Amino acid sequence: MSDSRRDGARRAAGVRRTSSAKSAGRSSRTPAPKSASRTPKKSGAATAGASASASKGASRTSVNSRHAGSTGKRGGAQKVAATNFLNYPRAGRKNPWRWIPSLRMIVGAMALMVLAGLGFAVWLYNDTAVPEPSDFALAQTSRVYYADGETEMGTFSEINRTELESDEIPQNVKDAVVASEDSTFYENRGVSPRGIVRALVNNLQGGARQGGSTITMQYVERYYTGTETSYVGKAKEAIMALKIDQELEKDEILSRYLNTIYFGRGAYGVQEASQAYFGKDAADMNDAEAALLVAVIPGPSSYDPANNEEKAVELWGRVISREVNVGEMSPEDADALEFPETIEPKSENSLGGTKGYLLDQVRNELVDEGFTEDEINTGGFTIVSTIDTGIQDNTIEAIKNLPEDRPENNHVGTVTIDPSSGAIRALYGGEDFVAQPRNDATQSRMQAGSIFKTFTLIAALEDGYPLDSYWDGNSPKSFPGWTVNNFNNTDYGRVSLRKATESSINTAYSELNLEIGPERTRDTAVTLGLPEKTPGLSDDASNVLGSASPTVAEMGEVYATIAADGVHRDSFIVESVTRPDGSSRYEHKSEEKQAMDKNVAINATVALQGPPTTGSARSLQNAMGGRPVAGKTGTSEKFRSAWFVGFTPQLVTAVGMFQPSEDGTTEESLTPFGGVTSMTGGSYPTTIWGDIMSKSLEGQEMLQFPGEVPLDNETRERSAPSPEPPAPKTTQAPAPEEPSEEPSEEETTEEEEPSEEESTEEEESTEEEEPSEEETTTEEEEPAEDEGSSDEKEEEPSKKPSTAPSDNTSTQPADKPTKDETTDGEPSEETEGDSEDGDNEALAPNAPAARTTPEP
Repeated sequence: MSDSRRDGARRAAGVRRTSSAKSAGRSSRTPAPKSASRTPKKSGAATAGASASASKGASRTSVNSRHAGSTGKRGGAQKVAATNFLNYPRAGRKNPWRWIPSLRMIVGAMALMVLAGLGFAVWLYNDTAVPEPSDFALAQTSRVYYADGETEMGTFSEINRTELESDEIPQNVKDAVVASEDSTFYENRGVSPRGIVRALVNNLQGGARQGGSTITMQYVERYYTGTETSYVGKAKEAIMALKIDQELEKDEILSRYLNTIYFGRGAYGVQEASQAYFGKDAADMNDAEAALLVAVIPGPSSYDPANNEEKAVELWGRVISREVNVGEMSPEDADALEFPETIEPKSENSLGGTKGYLLDQVRNELVDEGFTEDEINTGGFTIVSTIDTGIQDNTIEAIKNLPEDRPENNHVGTVTIDPSSGAIRALYGGEDFVAQPRNDATQSRMQAGSIFKTFTLIAALEDGYPLDSYWDGNSPKSFPGWTVNNFNNTDYGRVSLRKATESSINTAYSELNLEIGPERTRDTAVTLGLPEKTPGLSDDASNVLGSASPTVAEMGEVYATIAADGVHRDSFIVESVTRPDGSSRYEHKSEEKQAMDKNVAINATVALQGPPTTGSARSLQNAMGGRPVAGKTGTSEKFRSAWFVGFTPQLVTAVGMFQPSEDGTTEESLTPFGGVTSMTGGSYPTTIWGDIMSKSLEGQEMLQFPGEVPLDNETRERSAPSPEPPAPKTTQAPAPEEPSEEPSEEETTEEEEPSEEESTEEEESTEEEEPSEEETTTEEEEPAEDEGSSDEKEEEPSKKPSTAPSDNTSTQPADKPTKDETTDGEPSEETEGDSEDGDNEALAPNAPAARTTPEP
């Protein structure tokens, strides 16, 4: 082919390629030819087809191109049509704008909501009926049941109300309540928008929950008996308040309110309140008395002058000031008023006997959970407690079984807890709540004595000291600024931590406490659940001997932590609360905390099995039929208190005994009774514990405690005692002149102390080497001055010589006690060995005194 023909073909091909490229730009559906066609006709046809296709594409707009915002003939933007009624997602918009609702959609939605709300409000308004005054008495009595949910324990505030006609209610009461509770009462329409907004803002800011209620709304709340606490419920109350305000006169609403309101002391309405507080009819009240009744309305029980006079006086003055501000009382008349005297409140019959302590504890717990006194008394609730009827009956029977010569001022408090949940299964706070409202289980405090050594034991295990670490158990033992004695000044030589726990050896535990640091004992007690503000709880060296004064319930909860493998759960007595309509108002939810390592709890339990097995509480072996028990006895200085706190895998029970003076201001030494001359933890507290637990666990599986386990941190080994036994002292232990922890002398000889014949035999058992409780009264110059625990007396065989210290018993701890002074200046022998746990006086926070006796 000639060059000219080739050039012409190339030019033709170039034209076709250019045309194809332009066509491709118009329509992506027509691909450009890869090379020039050899047939001119075909090339022309292809070009024409491409042009037609492009023209056709320009005249039509696909759905995709519409949504993509394709251009029109002149290149301008076209408005994209919506593909659905709501135009959502929005057509023609790119992410994320296509998902943002249009203004039209937002306005439409708001309009629908407003219409729906108005429709609902109209329906609710028409459906709400104004109740009669008598209807407000319905469901006012709340009933408390035992754990089975069927056996009734008691009730709160039986209805005690007398209605007065409007003209019979004193005007001074009406004026005071309007000035104090709702100054706009006669102007508002039953609701206060400003008050509601103020309460809403307060609630959203986390303040104390408010309802912004007017007197009319408070009246309505009485009908709903506290069941409407949500914002929706408040809306229902507002609707009824509006309707009541339209249908009733203001004075009628106020009269109904004053006839319905709860004033405390079991009184509903102003007439019963006047009788309960002043012993007179409402018509006879003066201005000062009327103001006081109005002052207690926000918290009838909390603001009762009999319970909190200071707060009552403050609120009484507030009511009078408001009356002056609104012009209902002149400043001169207000200044002339004096705070009125009230009569003594009458306890409700439903709180009589031992059940009163249970009901009062239920009420207190509900208040702590956010219930108001008014709500509890008028809510018509069904309250299910955790109290087991069988265990509670066993507890009451155990106290009744104490000897008849038990002094009248001898007090006992007990609590039984399920360690797996923290539920209180039984509680004994006294014989009669009406006669003695103070709960000896939850409110009365007693010096702990040797039961506090458990915290030092646990702290030592956590710090790496194993149960076979050895400590100096000789007596007396001097530390810088502090001298400690065992009961009866008994020497034990070097003893293991396990033996020191079993026999509650004061000197060994004191050395251990100084070794780990007294603050570790204190911190461990708090970690396990003892309140930080417990009286006497300090980081003094003497804290190991029980200078703190907890309640029985507190110690029960702490030992429950040990029984639960170190898991702490707050003890509780209310399982659930149900409203009258069957809906749930409250359900207990346990909060668990691993307070200590499980293996530490296991090894502590191993050591605590010593006292109930071969130690001061070994009488439980018979009472419990061989069932494994772990626990600790304790007796404070001068026998002012006696304890036993122990547990099985299923239950924990704490028992405390003390004797207040006649005026209730001080603790006296426990007066012996029932043939026991030294009231120690191993005597009647242990007996009571055995009576409660043995019957309560009947029929249940005899579970075993885990055995000792190795701890990863056991690095603090102590040298074992010398293989040669220490030489005996010249002074022999006293003969069993007083009964041991057992009630009778016979029992003392058999279970507590070996007889003289037994003493001559070569029984070098652990129990025999420890002092027995009988020894407490013999060689002690003053039986109760020292911290030594009286329980150790039980451990000491009668007339068995005690041992002298060996050469290796002089180890002194590096740490010093927190305080250097003793209570009386220099420690004296008089403070030695009266009680298991030491002398209460000697345990003053400023001075670790010479504590002599042991424990349990």
